[in-house]
Amino acid sequence: MNLNRLPRRSFLRTLSLGASAPFLSPLLSRLEAESRGVKPMRFVFFLEGNGLPPDDIQPLGIVRKDMQNPKGGQTGKCNGEDAIVDLRLSAPGHSLPVPIAPLERHKKRLTLLQGLSGRVCGGGHSNGFGALGAYSASAGAKDITIDAAIAKANPAIFQHLALGLKGGTENIFYCCSASGPNQKVPHYQDPVLAYNMLFGKILGGNTATEVGAQAMLLDHVAGDIKRVESQLPREEAQKLRQFADAFASIGRRQSRLKEIDVTKIPVKQDALYASPIETKQLEAHFEIAATALITGMTNTITLSSGATSYPVWKGLGISIDNHTIGHMYNERPKEGQTVSEGKAMAIKIRQFNMELLARLVDKLSAMPEGNGSMMDNTVILYLSDSAENHHSSCFDWPMVMVGNLGGRLKSNDRFLNFAKYGAKGHATIGMLYTTLLHAAGAPVDHFGTKDTSLIGAIEQAGPLKELLA
Repeated sequence: MNLNRLPRRSFLRTLSLGASAPFLSPLLSRLEAESRGVKPMRFVFFLEGNGLPPDDIQPLGIVRKDMQNPKGGQTGKCNGEDAIVDLRLSAPGHSLPVPIAPLERHKKRLTLLQGLSGRVCGGGHSNGFGALGAYSASAGAKDITIDAAIAKANPAIFQHLALGLKGGTENIFYCCSASGPNQKVPHYQDPVLAYNMLFGKILGGNTATEVGAQAMLLDHVAGDIKRVESQLPREEAQKLRQFADAFASIGRRQSRLKEIDVTKIPVKQDALYASPIETKQLEAHFEIAATALITGMTNTITLSSGATSYPVWKGLGISIDNHTIGHMYNERPKEGQTVSEGKAMAIKIRQFNMELLARLVDKLSAMPEGNGSMMDNTVILYLSDSAENHHSSCFDWPMVMVGNLGGRLKSNDRFLNFAKYGAKGHATIGMLYTTLLHAAGAPVDHFGTKDTSLIGAIEQAGPLKELLA
């Protein structure tokens, strides 16, 4: 029998998986869906704390018109463009600024968004749940946030996965995601706990048992994959092999935990998942996120890097917390320095985060799907919960969008600066989130709270025509 001529949908249903069923069943279900032309949409929301100044994502070679911020004080300047500016990022003379330079290799997948406002959130040190909810930060988890709304419209085995770094000893924290009024979504800070929650069912809930059984499980998985791979058409076999590689990578790291007393880990101990160093923890979370997406365990992930909190980045050689860095950011540079010490540290942190983001794009881009890759059907939105500044006013809310969700969004190779607050061509974060829901196939008139100060000035209903394909 020529297996390549067997109808893929019928063939995939005939496979038996043995010990690997909990891991491989969702993968094969996804392959079957793909054989019917159904490609899953994937959404990643990445929030960084302490503000994202517009200059940090302003392309070199493009000058933005600024004006004095109406709030005055320490808020500095804000967007002053009278009309929408829409330029190609890859045009001659354009390059990414230093803080987001790690994304240069993915520039043709990027859209840099400037000029959005989120005045309904209130501003200050953090906008908390308002950052993704487009409502008042002072109200707490007032309503559903965009990541949870997308997850409900785009379900998977795990509807919504939230991971991240806060600092401190909490295994779980709540910062910016809600599935409804007063329904806060937990963010896993402990990578070991997150791994066990996602992948530990087959091994039981006991961490020691899970670690001890890891090698044996991988042997079973390897045998099952080898058997199943030989029965699959070439394209599906290649995907399954790469899924196995993703599990093996995370498994190799996890297996080292049996050698370590987690409570006594030396600072320099090379252990990713059990390390107390914040850079290692965040790196582990990005690896878990990539594996969860690749294996089809979830289609919606929220990653937090210091959102609503002020960690100390010891792994980057920084000994002060994010709050202090925020206050030092706008200080005058010392003699011989081009930027203040605070700004230099903030840039170092942002570059680290951007490198993790770039690696996630690398991994998804390497995974075949249809005639392209998994990244082709993914969109990643990066922003700060503090909008444009350590002390935000929310007249500006810079964001970086990576990917175009299978062509549903016009978000490749663009610098898009909306018009200033109140002018024709202005847009809010609520209007952007409305656009994402339309792209996800769950259209709404408007997501979050409308800005009453803009009623009569701009139309806040419906998706942004500049972004929705």
